[in-house]
Amino acid sequence: MEYSQLGDSDLTVSRICLGTAFRSEPGLEIGVAAIHAAADVGCNYLDTANFYRNGHSEEIIGHALRGRRDKYIVSSKVGSPMQDVPGSGGLSHAEIMRASEASLRRLGTDYMDCYVCHFPDEQTPLEETFRALDELVQQGKVRHVGVSRFEGWRLNETLGICNRERLATPVCNQVGYSLLDRRLEDEVIPFCLRRGVGVTLFATTGIGLLNGGCRYGQPPPAGSSWDRGPYNYRAAMTAQVDQVVEAVIDIAMARNVTPSQVAMAWCLAVPGITSVITGADSAERVQENCLAAELKLTANELDRLDRVSAGHRLEIRKDCPEGYEERVAKGEFRTK
Repeated sequence: MEYSQLGDSDLTVSRICLGTAFRSEPGLEIGVAAIHAAADVGCNYLDTANFYRNGHSEEIIGHALRGRRDKYIVSSKVGSPMQDVPGSGGLSHAEIMRASEASLRRLGTDYMDCYVCHFPDEQTPLEETFRALDELVQQGKVRHVGVSRFEGWRLNETLGICNRERLATPVCNQVGYSLLDRRLEDEVIPFCLRRGVGVTLFATTGIGLLNGGCRYGQPPPAGSSWDRGPYNYRAAMTAQVDQVVEAVIDIAMARNVTPSQVAMAWCLAVPGITSVITGADSAERVQENCLAAELKLTANELDRLDRVSAGHRLEIRKDCPEGYEERVAKGEFRTK
């Protein structure tokens, strides 16, 4: 495993981060085993959010941390509404204070290594949000703060406020980026690199589009996120996307690795990228995906992937809640 400093913080994180949304909804034992497997292969960076499985993902981490807290750097997020907490969500001072206490309780720890704003909140002034986060840092409940999905202009404004008011400054920006969506290399990634803000990537395999099982003209793999919904497979799996998938599969076969490892390794080769999140839900898949940190693509392989993915800006739509098969059965769309 390779490691990088997370922005200007004192956190040294593995270049593969274990995401714990647990979309396949594994039981407690399987979730804990996946987290322990991550540490066994050197992955020390855990990402979660209070919103994931309505708090249950944090509870799974809490069980996994027992007697092992020093092995992990734990990052959780705040800002999304909780199903059982009316009026929750957003980044107000009151919500951050309420949500942080609840997250710490579920995680079974006295502090979070990084506490991240899950989404920008247009209704709350940035200064209010980061004063609240700074209070948590001063209280020792949070070591560092971060943001997610912040545009360059919003992050620049945030850094200005934090510097002027001497508040805890974001050390990372969690953003979606992959061979299928390269928009952020226009501004956000170069800005973060220039300002010393770490970049942690999610959706680096296009929520599974790049894992080799999805091909144009064919239905999505049974049980996958594209099969279950709410992701719209027809809108995403185009002929142009399939060209990228084919290139990833070709390189994976030639190198005797998985397509997912190739997709993540390409992201790790981009300047300014600190770590990529893998959403592996089992110990076996965690161990497999963590090998992406050791995969060094050749100049020719990187060039081929750059060329075939140039200009891709895939919008992943969540307008298929019934899942793929039910939409097909209703005649709403075909595979081609």
